[in-house]
Amino acid sequence: MGRSVSLSPRVSEGAFYHRLSNRHYTVRDGRMRRNQKDAQGREVNPVEKTIDFGIGSGNHAVTYVHRSAEGRLIELPVSYYALSGWAMSPGYDKPDHLDFRREVTAACLFCHSDSSDPAPIGCGRCHGDGAAHALKPSRENIVNPKRLPASRQLDVCLQCHLETASSGFPDSLRHAGRDVWPYKPGEALTSYKTYFDRDDSKDRFEVNHAGYRLMQSRCFTESGGRMTCTTCHDPHSAKARNACGSCHSSPHARGTTDCAGCHMPKRRTEDAIHVRMTDHKIVRSPKFEEPKDERHEAFAGGLKAFYGVGLLDLAHVKQAIDSGRGTENDYRRWLALEPGSSAALASLGEALMRFGKRAEAVPLLEQVRLDDPRNQAALNALAVHHAIEGRLGKAMDLLTEARAANPDHPLTWINLGVTHEALGDTRKARAAYLEAIRIQPDSSEARRRLAALR
Repeated sequence: MGRSVSLSPRVSEGAFYHRLSNRHYTVRDGRMRRNQKDAQGREVNPVEKTIDFGIGSGNHAVTYVHRSAEGRLIELPVSYYALSGWAMSPGYDKPDHLDFRREVTAACLFCHSDSSDPAPIGCGRCHGDGAAHALKPSRENIVNPKRLPASRQLDVCLQCHLETASSGFPDSLRHAGRDVWPYKPGEALTSYKTYFDRDDSKDRFEVNHAGYRLMQSRCFTESGGRMTCTTCHDPHSAKARNACGSCHSSPHARGTTDCAGCHMPKRRTEDAIHVRMTDHKIVRSPKFEEPKDERHEAFAGGLKAFYGVGLLDLAHVKQAIDSGRGTENDYRRWLALEPGSSAALASLGEALMRFGKRAEAVPLLEQVRLDDPRNQAALNALAVHHAIEGRLGKAMDLLTEARAANPDHPLTWINLGVTHEALGDTRKARAAYLEAIRIQPDSSEARRRLAALR
């Protein structure tokens, strides 16, 4: 965990061509560059970002992150894997990936960093705030997980090592009033989050499935709550020990030193096929197929609570919205279930705009703009509203704000192009569409508008 973030990463030079998106990537001198080739073999659509820090110890992989001039953290699209070298970052091995546009949120960073300002995981993640303990060491002012009940010991590990799915449906939701970092070792994890799973019997194995798979094991369910991660793992060295003999006393068990090799085999994960992880679902005779491609399909079925209770209604609403099936009622229910959420308010405003209810949408979007002046969704939706009403100057002002807050947002450039066209400036419109295409080469909307302009 002390190597979860590298603030001065040593980056190997290399190159990688991603066939599915037809993009060439090179890594050199602490920078990552992408380009495409036109019909004559000339370089087009170049984008280059600095590599500012790395996430991952390197035992399996390192994914690199860029910090923009505006302070946004952007996941870079190519990672370095111990097994295969340079390849697409997890979730990017598809034609329409997010390239240099995927923002690393606080929720994404939580399991990899000690705080919102990226730093390696420290002692406090398991032992709590150690400031008072450093001044006057005492058993009373530090958390020793060994002295916690077994369920709370497990929660200390599960705060980072429990993920039921990396995509396809909302795997977990924080409870009302809980921000990302306030989980404290020793409290019930279920008072902080509820975790969800698919309401089907499909067997899945992903990168961060250690806790998820362990909790489905018969060894775990029949341990009477005694089995935790530290039953087998030394939490400080990360070394594993063969603890199976403490329960299994057959001659086979007594004579075996590597139970995990057969009953917890290393496998390729479905969401990141360039790594092999230990499958923590302990079974007598494992049977599985190695995935050949990353699996990105959304799940449209029902959900069930996996760890914790509550928030199931919100999980289903989020699932419908994230999959593009959300109705107006879904957006309103999201806001009712999370009334203080700017994301919910902005999404409802956007939805009402799409549904032709601009009079209802505008006050909501203006409220989002007050609460979050950099919110791209609100700025762009309001700009479209003012342009439709003929207030092109106001639309241009809003889009200029949006561009300053995030110059890598292709929709902002498309809307700038449309507004420049309406103002009669085809030269600036063309430049805006070309910038949108440079940032997102697969943007059919930008290409369509550029072709129409020509």
